[in-house]
Amino acid sequence: MSTAGHRAPKLITPRKATAVAVVGLSAGTVALVPSSSQAETLAQAKAQYQSDLSQSEAAGQTYDSEEQAYAQLQQKIDALQGEISQQNQQISTLDATIGLQAAQQYRNGGVSSTLELTLSASPTTYLDKVASQNEIASQEAKQLKTIATDQAELKQEQALAATLVQQQQAALAKAKAAKQQADNLTAAAKELVASLTPAEQEQVSIGSTGSMWFHYSGTLPVATGRAAIAVAYAESKLGDDYVYAANGPNEFDCSGLTQEAWKAAGISIPRDSYDQYAALPHVSEADLQPGDLLFFFPTSAGPSHVAIYIGNGMYIQATHPGSYVEWASLNPSSPYYGNMPYVGAARPD
Repeated sequence: MSTAGHRAPKLITPRKATAVAVVGLSAGTVALVPSSSQAETLAQAKAQYQSDLSQSEAAGQTYDSEEQAYAQLQQKIDALQGEISQQNQQISTLDATIGLQAAQQYRNGGVSSTLELTLSASPTTYLDKVASQNEIASQEAKQLKTIATDQAELKQEQALAATLVQQQQAALAKAKAAKQQADNLTAAAKELVASLTPAEQEQVSIGSTGSMWFHYSGTLPVATGRAAIAVAYAESKLGDDYVYAANGPNEFDCSGLTQEAWKAAGISIPRDSYDQYAALPHVSEADLQPGDLLFFFPTSAGPSHVAIYIGNGMYIQATHPGSYVEWASLNPSSPYYGNMPYVGAARPD
């Protein structure tokens, strides 16, 4: 995809403009950076804040992926239950057929094989009848055994799926607990942020430090094709709230925003940042084009944060709880610098 011309971005009025700039020292504590802190202390605070943010993002992505896994397992269980019900019906039908045959045999029980042979039109007719009955009985016995075996296997699969769902529920509970922990940290930060000076906020926080994060006065390359639709969608969401596991229309997490942006362009991509990075073709930073996805914060599972590139080093992202959909830059010298560990980029189209 090529870019031609430039466009001036639309000015967006943020829904909120509260700055969040705190340092999470542990899972449940928050510490302010004193105005007299030295550069080394602020650097340590920045590193800790980035670590907290990365863990918060990772919890949200884990929540997304575990939710999807749970739903997929439920579909599998529903399908297994349907198959088991069908097999039970077949067995019931076969049982009824076998019962009728048994009753017929009981009714004919007083007739000896010698007499039946005597009454038959010919010995051949009698032998054919016996052979046919034996063949039917053998086939039905095999079918009944097969169905019983299939049913046992299906029940085993259902039990396995149920076990997996229990595991997923446990994982979901852990993810939700991590999410709640991050939310608590954000709530505490909002109470304490008033004590921070603007200078401290700028040095410690990542993004969402004021209305500048929603207004960009520079020019941007004009995206083309489906990428233009994805970029326009992301721009239209500037100022919307960040919410865990949300994918619109007015609330997003990072991967929810990128997924919905490309969905608007007619392209389906995975839900969480891990799968988006794993599934899409990678591109170098030097080859970035508007609409590409940028990935940040490396973890063992993959990058825990994703944004959509819009050109000239700028991108749009939903950052973390307490923040919003905002502009940011890859350029360290830019006032919009996102200041996050960069992993790589991918191109959906």
